[in-house]
Amino acid sequence: NDGAYYPVGLLTIAAHLRRTIPRATVRVVDLHHEPAYSPRADVVGISASSTLNYRNALSLARQAKAAGATVVLGGPHVTQLADQVLRNRNGLVDFVIRGNGEVAFERLIKALQGARRLESVPALSWRNASGEPIHNTVPPTRWVYDAFLPLDLSALSCGVEAYWDVFRHRIDRSVDAAFIIFSHFGCGYREMMMRRPNNGGRLANWCSYCSLNDPLSIRAGRAIVNETMALLKSTSVRPGSNVLLKCYGDNVGTQQAVLRDLVAAIEERDEWRSYRIGWTFYAQSSRVSSNLVELLRRVGTRSLYIGFDSADDEVQRLNGLGTSLAAHRRAVRLCKEAGIRIQAGFVLGCAGETRRSVENTVRFAEELAEQGVLERINSAILFIIPGSPAYSRLCEREPWIAALDDLPTDEIQSHWIRHFCPDLGADTAERFRILRWAANRLDELSPGPHASMGFISERLASRSEFAEAARV
Repeated sequence: NDGAYYPVGLLTIAAHLRRTIPRATVRVVDLHHEPAYSPRADVVGISASSTLNYRNALSLARQAKAAGATVVLGGPHVTQLADQVLRNRNGLVDFVIRGNGEVAFERLIKALQGARRLESVPALSWRNASGEPIHNTVPPTRWVYDAFLPLDLSALSCGVEAYWDVFRHRIDRSVDAAFIIFSHFGCGYREMMMRRPNNGGRLANWCSYCSLNDPLSIRAGRAIVNETMALLKSTSVRPGSNVLLKCYGDNVGTQQAVLRDLVAAIEERDEWRSYRIGWTFYAQSSRVSSNLVELLRRVGTRSLYIGFDSADDEVQRLNGLGTSLAAHRRAVRLCKEAGIRIQAGFVLGCAGETRRSVENTVRFAEELAEQGVLERINSAILFIIPGSPAYSRLCEREPWIAALDDLPTDEIQSHWIRHFCPDLGADTAERFRILRWAANRLDELSPGPHASMGFISERLASRSEFAEAARV
């Protein structure tokens, strides 16, 4: 996020700890805003939120251990690689929490205080007396986000205003406040495709690069509205302010029932209309229908992030992306007619990528740029995420990768395109040149500021503020 959005996952843990262990002092530190911070605490929990930030997480762990702290890692990357982390980082990482960490972190603290046994901490990975990794079971009860609200934004060491300052500077100067509000968790498309046999010659049933493993859960419209109003009041946002709500729930296109309930909740809450509130959601292009767009319009959606990924139908099919060029064009037309801006996402280098498929994607992006509906374009060259179908398939070809916790991204990308994109170019160097050319071209087409998505384009590298964010 380059410091524009606060870390909700750490805040739900902090809020839960403050309520259940009131004698503890709990702070959430974001190095985007406090780059000189040195972790000094009895227990330091570090979020390895991505494969791309894992080395930074290890660097923080070293600082924390040097200061005498107990180090706990959590987040998507280590959730998938808990065994590898414990085997490879003995003496550096003490514990790993897999999946949602609120209750697990609380019970770990109590275990460290002597009030519990480590065996009783759910979803905890640790080492026994002989140094062997132990992975406690994940409880069968469903995680409920609303059980950990309200968020306590006062736990942010830098304050929430620091995020709003970055948001205005980097994204939209007209916005007075920006909040992350989830309408749902998990992906309905993935859940549906998990139940189907793979009989179409696909690399994966669902998006090959996706490592989501959270079960699908939805929130009531009234709960969403109540959370929003509570955040506005707790941060003293004045009526009349321009407020953006960012939903990180995956694929709202499968959640029309949630949107209908949200419409009803908004329309019955007069207080909502005293602010200028707009939303950003994410959707698959194949799920963008006239009904969905009408619901998005009624809740006040300003922009829709559409994961176009590829504009080549064969690449779409092979990677289980669940959409097509025709669906892309329909989604663009419907958004344009409704006045909803599009944030376009493209992933280059999926399995089966060829020079022609890359050219098809670039041509579609150029076509999209001419429609006058774009807010921004984000482009990425596929990097392999543990837990994704692509990771599993690559480990079948390169078994040594499965023992790693710190993935050498460039090397692994090279192996990926060698095995799964053989028709992209004559050799690995040429294949990378084609992908970098396309990613740079897509970034050139973006009319507004955008994130790196793991690829630092020539345009992004030239921005002084991005260079500073990348340094952090």
